[in-house]
Amino acid sequence: MVRKLATWNVNSIRAREETVLRWLEMEAPDVLCMQETKVQDDLFPAGAFLEMGYSLSLHGQKTWNGVAVLSREEPGSVSTGLPDGFLSEQRRLIMVRFGDLTVVNVYVPNGGEVGLDRFRDKLKFLDRLREYLRELSGSGPLVVMGDFNVAPGDDDVYDPAALDGTVCFHPEERSRIRDLVSDGMLDAFRRFNPEGRAFSWWDYRAAAFRRGMGMRLDLVLLNGAAAGMAAGCRIDTGPRGWDRPSDHAPVVLELSTPS
Repeated sequence: MVRKLATWNVNSIRAREETVLRWLEMEAPDVLCMQETKVQDDLFPAGAFLEMGYSLSLHGQKTWNGVAVLSREEPGSVSTGLPDGFLSEQRRLIMVRFGDLTVVNVYVPNGGEVGLDRFRDKLKFLDRLREYLRELSGSGPLVVMGDFNVAPGDDDVYDPAALDGTVCFHPEERSRIRDLVSDGMLDAFRRFNPEGRAFSWWDYRAAAFRRGMGMRLDLVLLNGAAAGMAAGCRIDTGPRGWDRPSDHAPVVLELSTPS
């Protein structure tokens, strides 16, 4: 059987609820990892998602950040945050397990501007995420998906020369993604789409989506066990063109699993 998992920075679930519901009706993923839900757990608009048959695993906060996992299957276990508690006041990571499959939903800090403390925190977060994934990787298939706020390579930005050294395309950020790859994590999208420009985020300003001025910030990383199950990975740019869209598009992973 094919299991479909997706990641989407929804940029406020309460503002984008109808958009997400519309997409769920079309795609029917087994798992949807959302970032930037921007709502505390008791105010999450759960009703319509529960009616669609999804279980909800939430780790949110008021106004900022927030991650959530919708799943057809009830998770066997759920944990939140990095184990060492780094940036624990910011709700940025949730891990769920379905049998032997582990899914980590992550929202990496943006960093603001190079040189700020926030940028240094972003690098530290990526370092600590690497340590955490090393611990998880030996326990079966591992899928790590979310908004990494890093475009890994030149084909992942609209103008690599102009953007080089800026936040989300800084060499120190990209080196952190290369570190994850060197640890054995596979960039699923580039496995199935090795060449060509591809973006998952476009600024709301300057008609960036219409003009093709984007960045691929939303990544799906797989350890060796999960990579052996991967059947496809794509960016669904359709919802970015809908009314009142998120500035991100969903990224969809397909895994072939035993029935």
